[in-house]
Amino acid sequence: MNFLKKVLKIISLSLLALIIAALMFIGIYSQIGNSTIKADIENYGTGLLVVVYDDEFKFAFSINGKINVSLPITEQSEIQIIYFDEALFRTTFRSRFINAYLGPDSEVILKGSADEWGVDYDVVKGNEITQQQNELRKVLQPYYIDESKLYRRSWELKDSDPNESKRLDEKLDSLSLLTVEPLRTEWAKKHLDYELSSILFLESHVSRDTASKYEELLSEHVRNSENGKRLTGMVAGWENTESGKLAPVFSSISSEGEVFKLEQVKGKYVVLDFWGSWCGVCLKGMPKMKTYFDKYKGSVAFVGIACKDEEETWRKMIEKQQLDWIQLLNNKEEVDLPTMYGVSSFPTKVILDQEGHVVFKAVGENEEFYDKLDELMKEEYLTSSQHD
Repeated sequence: MNFLKKVLKIISLSLLALIIAALMFIGIYSQIGNSTIKADIENYGTGLLVVVYDDEFKFAFSINGKINVSLPITEQSEIQIIYFDEALFRTTFRSRFINAYLGPDSEVILKGSADEWGVDYDVVKGNEITQQQNELRKVLQPYYIDESKLYRRSWELKDSDPNESKRLDEKLDSLSLLTVEPLRTEWAKKHLDYELSSILFLESHVSRDTASKYEELLSEHVRNSENGKRLTGMVAGWENTESGKLAPVFSSISSEGEVFKLEQVKGKYVVLDFWGSWCGVCLKGMPKMKTYFDKYKGSVAFVGIACKDEEETWRKMIEKQQLDWIQLLNNKEEVDLPTMYGVSSFPTKVILDQEGHVVFKAVGENEEFYDKLDELMKEEYLTSSQHD
């Protein structure tokens, strides 16, 4: 019995040591980076946080509502902070998020208070977009709180009353898609001198016609900003990749270290696959892409274009997924291929004909792309057979 007690004591001490080491690591790691976000939120409590940025995340702490985290920011990025347990157990939605924008070598300081359902704060120090974002957040916070209440209740009923849980999920979707998102767009229309508006016009629920119309109405200051230029480029990309248009040409270095030029695959159908190693939906669709590559590789040139990826991560994913077709890594410093092709959601697949004209553009992982490719290859086979 004494031996067992000693073993349990050793195990307990070892676990405690591991926990302490992990907490120390998180505390040190949260201070690595060139840009900083600090917050002092009354009643926010103490606990583990998840900080999301640039499709990455890191852990940090709230110590009695005081937050201090540094991030390795290379370009202006939206930051979201949420309690880890709230994200894990779906206890709140956007009403408890802390949001800001950070650029390289910058600092944002927030001060406010929290309750069970929401966080209210002001920007003590920060860039204009963070100020604008907080202004919009205060307008939408009542709706965000309603979202959180539906979100939590649906989760609580998931096992005991799945039908009611599903009904609440549908109500949440309706609130978000039919009320909150349109309100965000209407707010942007009224603030054409805000850089944040140029970001909001690129949200997925905003129609291209709306984005194109209001891009022209933005103030000169906003149009010349980083995000304004991105919106302008995206609008041009949409126009350049309309069905029947001659696709924009480009060149890039492949994963094999060779120069790839779009013109070199002229004479074949071409599939441009915009994806990312961070994109779960993209990776889920890779097995079917591999099947279609094997099926049509004699007639179709497949070109993968990884976006928002680090080179090392990109190369590892190519090897892990065994992607045997041409692979490119987008380098927006040279030419931003997603913007050139009007791509803002991933995956997006673009089919070009033998002369380089846009035939089809599929957003998301869906059967339409594969059906269209089958249809084109069937037509190509019938045409070739007739000529023979």
